[in-house]
Amino acid sequence: MVHLVPAGRQPSGADYKFGDSDIAAQRLSTVAEVFAESSRSFLSRCVPVPVRLAVDLGCGPGHSTRLIAEEVRAECVVGLDRSVTFLARAEAGDGLPVAFRRHDVTTTPFPVAGPDLLYARLLLSHLRDTASVVGRWVGALAPNGRLLLDEVDSVESDHPVAMDYQRVVEAMLRENGQRLDVGRVLSTMPDPPGTVLREDHVAEVRPTSRQVGRMFALNLRVWRDDPFLVEEFGTEWLERLQQRLDLAASGRMDLPVIWTMRQMVLVV
Repeated sequence: MVHLVPAGRQPSGADYKFGDSDIAAQRLSTVAEVFAESSRSFLSRCVPVPVRLAVDLGCGPGHSTRLIAEEVRAECVVGLDRSVTFLARAEAGDGLPVAFRRHDVTTTPFPVAGPDLLYARLLLSHLRDTASVVGRWVGALAPNGRLLLDEVDSVESDHPVAMDYQRVVEAMLRENGQRLDVGRVLSTMPDPPGTVLREDHVAEVRPTSRQVGRMFALNLRVWRDDPFLVEEFGTEWLERLQQRLDLAASGRMDLPVIWTMRQMVLVV
């Protein structure tokens, strides 16, 4: 039996610049579509079944939570996120054995005890103090439990529009004490005490130009009025970039970009 307990205090954690608006939710729907195949392969390859309790860290509106429930035979899959807005969307579930709780995933204990599986996808780029956070996560696992990290190692393109967009993302994250290519940090980080690195794999993800344009254009629409970015790049420059990303999103411009995802499994 899996017992859910009320979430505790909600500390501020890192500043999540990607937001939880309707636009941000639209962007996460595309993200879920783009990364579903590589994530399914990772879960099916690295999670022994059955699993009593799986936890989706930073679940957002629940796309990844439902993917885990579909791919892993678990008694229960619990999505944790601190966004009330995203969780309201997530709770409109579809009959899968999932539940959602409000919780800042940088803090432990979690509102569920002793998960067998923790999964984090595209999350650590938005957090500070990667090693400390990962250490807390593995400390929350049940004996023989697994932490699966599915994070960006690199985002590569020689297209000038994609390169301009990456400059914006990297500047914003750097200003917030974060970094996009957190997979490279993970690859050089010592294993937390009491854990064994069971898998360290890289997977390529090649979205269509429309998908890339949609993700990038929706993100920029959320950020473009941020005072730091306006000062760093200028309103007119950001507007021109927005227009070019919108072209790609509508299928009127090619925008080839390759993600390399670092997929790691730590076992306690």
